[in-house]
Amino acid sequence: MKVGISNIRTEKGTWEDSKEIAIHAEKLGYSCISIGESWGEDAFSALSQVAALTSTINVGTSIVPTYGRTPANLSMTALSLDNMSKGRFFLGLGSSGKIVIEDFHGQQYTKPLTRMKEYIQFIRLASNSERLNMDGEFIKTQRFKLRFTPYRNHIPIYIASLTPKSLEMTGEIADGWLPIFFAIDRMDESFKALNKGLEKSNRTLKDLTISAQIATYVTNDIDSAFNQERHHLAFYIGGMGVFYHKYMHSIGFGKDADKVREAYINKDRDLAAKLVTDEMVEATSIIGSPQDCSAQMKKFFSNGVNEIRLVINAETAKDFKNTLTQLAPYI
Repeated sequence: MKVGISNIRTEKGTWEDSKEIAIHAEKLGYSCISIGESWGEDAFSALSQVAALTSTINVGTSIVPTYGRTPANLSMTALSLDNMSKGRFFLGLGSSGKIVIEDFHGQQYTKPLTRMKEYIQFIRLASNSERLNMDGEFIKTQRFKLRFTPYRNHIPIYIASLTPKSLEMTGEIADGWLPIFFAIDRMDESFKALNKGLEKSNRTLKDLTISAQIATYVTNDIDSAFNQERHHLAFYIGGMGVFYHKYMHSIGFGKDADKVREAYINKDRDLAAKLVTDEMVEATSIIGSPQDCSAQMKKFFSNGVNEIRLVINAETAKDFKNTLTQLAPYI
């Protein structure tokens, strides 16, 4: 059971602040630092600096979309970072959604699962220094192989999946699952799909690392933290396509999620947040004193999570580092 961090940027912080946070996290013994990307700063540039500043903590992407880079570019970047970090790198991949991929990246959002499988196949060939000959639906390459020797022939690949089919694929081909909004005592459908895929590759859940990204608030002002997290959940349910809305149905929050999404689509964001129930927040986040947060982390671990990546909500670097320090005795 491990505890790491997802994202080291703060609302009011600079990149210098983020570097200090990374160094502080390593000193305190956190397991990893992961950085994702959507339509802001890219993940790999930041991770290269984090890798250079640290020596023991694992570094990697929380979620980068397969549509944002060619498979060759993604492989070169990931394997270069693994070299630079001396085997501390992990790769978290996702498909993102139609709006981000088509309106931001300018790519056609078709068959995301097929694309994901082909990308992972390509990365595996590259990491093994094999000839990159593929004749897939999306990837058609030949002759080339990397002109450098990877640090190791297998980097851990996590998939951020939500739907039954994507979860099945994760169980079949990934090293780890990167869930968001992992809900205590509500994950039966997700585990069923994961196990279906694991069976295809003659594996069990013991062979899959479950590394959950969990919104975390170390505070005595519980009401304020709950209200902040309501807005976070409402944004994903109502403003990030259909996947998170459908996922809420799979974990038993369907009726509430319908109301949230309707209000959000009607541009009443405050109402949408108010419609997020206490139960939804409690099931998917960590909120309270350091001792309370420790007890809640144990619940996630007892529900099958192997690693928690804390998504720390802090305005300043000082607040962020203070949160890390307060939780350090419990990791």
